Amino acid sequence: MMNYSNQFFFFQLDHRSLLKPPVPLLDHCLDRYIEYAEVVADGQRRSIENTLRAVQDFRKNGHIYQQKLVHIAQNENNWINQFWLPEMYLRVRLPLPVNSSPAYIFPKQHFNDEDEWLRYTALLIRGFVEYKNRVDTKIFYREPGIEEDIQVIKPKRHKENEHILVMCYNQGFVVHTRTSGNLLPFADIIFQLKQVLRMAEARKDVATPIGASGAGDRKTAAQFWSKMQEIEINSISLAWAKEALFVVCLDNDEKKSEQKKNFADRKSQEEDLALQGKYILTGGGCKGHGLNRWYDATIQLVVSSSGTNGLCIEHSPTDGIVIIKMAESALRFERENSKRKLISLADRQICAKPLTWHIDNEALTLLEKQKAALDELTKELDLDVLLFNGFGRNFIKKSGFSPDGFVQLALQLAHFKLHGYLVSTYESASLRRFRCGRVDNIRANTKEALEWVKSMTRNESEETKRILLRRAAEKQALITQENIDGHGIDNHLCALFVLARKALEQGEIEELPGIFVDPMWTELMRFPLSTSQVTTSPDITDCYLCYGAVVRDGYGCSYNLQDDAIIFAPSAFKSNPRTDLVAFKDSIQIALCDMRRLLLS
Repeated sequence: MMNYSNQFFFFQLDHRSLLKPPVPLLDHCLDRYIEYAEVVADGQRRSIENTLRAVQDFRKNGHIYQQKLVHIAQNENNWINQFWLPEMYLRVRLPLPVNSSPAYIFPKQHFNDEDEWLRYTALLIRGFVEYKNRVDTKIFYREPGIEEDIQVIKPKRHKENEHILVMCYNQGFVVHTRTSGNLLPFADIIFQLKQVLRMAEARKDVATPIGASGAGDRKTAAQFWSKMQEIEINSISLAWAKEALFVVCLDNDEKKSEQKKNFADRKSQEEDLALQGKYILTGGGCKGHGLNRWYDATIQLVVSSSGTNGLCIEHSPTDGIVIIKMAESALRFERENSKRKLISLADRQICAKPLTWHIDNEALTLLEKQKAALDELTKELDLDVLLFNGFGRNFIKKSGFSPDGFVQLALQLAHFKLHGYLVSTYESASLRRFRCGRVDNIRANTKEALEWVKSMTRNESEETKRILLRRAAEKQALITQENIDGHGIDNHLCALFVLARKALEQGEIEELPGIFVDPMWTELMRFPLSTSQVTTSPDITDCYLCYGAVVRDGYGCSYNLQDDAIIFAPSAFKSNPRTDLVAFKDSIQIALCDMRRLLLS
């Protein structure tokens, strides 16, 4: 089992120079908890008397868990990760695609032939390897477990030999990137990719889609690999896959690569971007290229011969902004080197290696179950893109607001206009100022936000609406700062809950404290609105990040704040009766326009 206190994707050169995250005060945490409970209860038209009693009881008796937490914090670099990481990711049994792994969409390419496709892919590979070579890293692999997944830490790199895993026609191949301590030249990588393509084409009609193993629920994935590793050749091949720096998915599409489009209207461009997002998230399911994946890997670089390309990211070991910085570096590397001629010939002694598997009938049955799960997710995923050009962060700043806080309030207004109530909302707050820091949660559904959105749908004066907007923005800024300073409530509540659960399992208490069995706890710990700001650099256009909703009756919504525009990527599940993605997208646009009109009136 990994040491949680030391885990995060990139080592900081000397994390000891950073402060440990503080343990928030119990009273502060519970006060905020009640505030959010009141907002959610308002939407459900129900009393929170039982919740208030449970919170008051925990205020009196919860200090035993608070003291345990303080003791843990004194002895660990970071008290948060041993609680947050399993509860947020590793214990979740849902499939990784759509539910957990986001996609980062790269600018669409036009390839005239196979050589251009493989050249572009090889340049991106080299760009990622070059970036990795510049930073001190440790890489993770998510190994499925029956009840909880395990993060396998790979040692610091710069070894004598390194490789990536290339998926092609649903088959896995080892492609070498470093031998005898030296990074391989660009020509050697292209030569190996061509080998992969030829070998994969020869077996495409008979190969078993091993990548389906990670496409469905995590328990089935664990059962599959437990069965597979009873055979030595499978264990050897799996070790090659786990040790790969990252995964490259070569999707050879019958659809020809198209010239870059000049879209006649915004809607057509949005539809095209949404299609690309769906493709990177699911590969189009089993009938598309969804089996040409290795979902347990932290980074999958997907490059289709049709021009769609991007990253599928296993989220547990790293935060989106870290991967985005690495991806942008690779994209710039490709751009800077795309016109250069090859100056070296490939060393034909270095060959790609196909991975070999022996799969019995029991394992095949488990694969079929995973394939069905992937197809269901592909069918259910609803994803759209909104290119909002009315204003961007420049206008928001000139109006005296935090751009992120302003957009968060716009999303609250959009949800309220559509559904008539607010729900628990998730937005990542970076804790990277602390040792081994990851994230906490900025909850935008505050009492002040509720007051303001209600005023926007009532016959209130414009001045009253502006005053309430400012008040809501001030509260949003306060909550944001509390989180960044390490005084958010979600990591704290998670740790207290896990400590109480452990006390119950060990027979120290007969039942969980009332706060954790109150129905309001369940409601506050699920997020029907899951949001994330992922802002990309202005020199790299047509990029955005997207992901699925985190609950079946919810919305996902990432947003990319540019100077004079905002890109939204709302998502939902098609069959859920509560959500309406088309209406939600429209409501976001209306909310933003209403807010602009309010500020200019």
